[in-house]
Amino acid sequence: HITMVFGVIGGPVVTLASGLKMPMVAFGTWKAPSQETSAAVKAAVRCGYRFVDAANDYANEHDVGLALSELIRDGEVRREDLFVQAKLWNTNHRREHVRADLEQTLTDLRLDYVDSFVIHWPQAAPSTGRRPSTRLDGAYPAPEGEDSMFPVDGDGYFCSDEDCHYLETWEATEDLVDAGLCRSIGLSNFNRAQVLEVLQKPGRRYPVDVLQCECHAYLQQKDLVDFCRIHGIQFQCYSPLGSGETHLGVTTSPSGTIPLKDPFVATLAEKYGKSPGQILLKFQLQRGLALVTKSVNEDRIKSNFDIFDWHLDDDDFHAFAQINYGWRHLQWREISHHPDYPFPEELPHNYVLEKAPMVSSSGQSLSY
Repeated sequence: HITMVFGVIGGPVVTLASGLKMPMVAFGTWKAPSQETSAAVKAAVRCGYRFVDAANDYANEHDVGLALSELIRDGEVRREDLFVQAKLWNTNHRREHVRADLEQTLTDLRLDYVDSFVIHWPQAAPSTGRRPSTRLDGAYPAPEGEDSMFPVDGDGYFCSDEDCHYLETWEATEDLVDAGLCRSIGLSNFNRAQVLEVLQKPGRRYPVDVLQCECHAYLQQKDLVDFCRIHGIQFQCYSPLGSGETHLGVTTSPSGTIPLKDPFVATLAEKYGKSPGQILLKFQLQRGLALVTKSVNEDRIKSNFDIFDWHLDDDDFHAFAQINYGWRHLQWREISHHPDYPFPEELPHNYVLEKAPMVSSSGQSLSY
């Protein structure tokens, strides 16, 4: 059962199925340049964020850890007042590789445990399955012999470990809870059928606390959100502003623009005296959804957190249905050859697998 209460610092808080309390608004670190990440995390905590969302493939967890350790050392925040979430990367889905993934994350974050550990994607791709790969091995595409987190075969395609299934991975994450390395576990980028398979797994010992997926005004995920609510899973939105114009976009927006520039959103921003970003974030929060905001600009960090003491009226809230285009920005089609790829129904007709892009998950161009 999920309930919501409001705290003075950290914003609204929900009680997860496991009993943990989680802030509804997280500070995200995806695509944050390494040299700017520590300052951004410090700015976020100082203006009230208490939930920090990280991942090893972002290649900046060590910078997040530096910021958190200095904030705790200097008495600006206590560890027990923070909710830190990390993610298991795709190369490490095999049972024997899962713990090594989290242990490197904990080393980088300078923590003894994380509050939430989620399986980042359902498919073990990119992956060879041979050995665990972490940030130290390279968070970028590289020939498979280099054992980076994005191994590429001799033909230029992402490697795929098809002898590993996410139910095996889930069992290994349960062991991490037993070991005290994480307090709760969840999923990310899983589709409804895949989440249900985990829920129905015989002998499952811990609840699926969260599901983090792309969700914004153009992709409102109503059926998946309702499914999670029925099953006591807290839905987390990543890219709640609509992803913007990034290197990962592969399809044209049905409206011809992005949510941040949508005329309907602009009209509401003018009406309420808020920014378009605040309107988009408030819409998701008012739906009862947790969300991950990200920026390295201190003013935007503060603005993204200034969404608690006002509300959209009922007519405006329900009017968002008119821009629910079902537009998924992040498809990552280059790993769709794995049988556990979560969005096969969204691939173009007669789609032909594309080669691995020579770009890191943070958008840095590469060559080898």
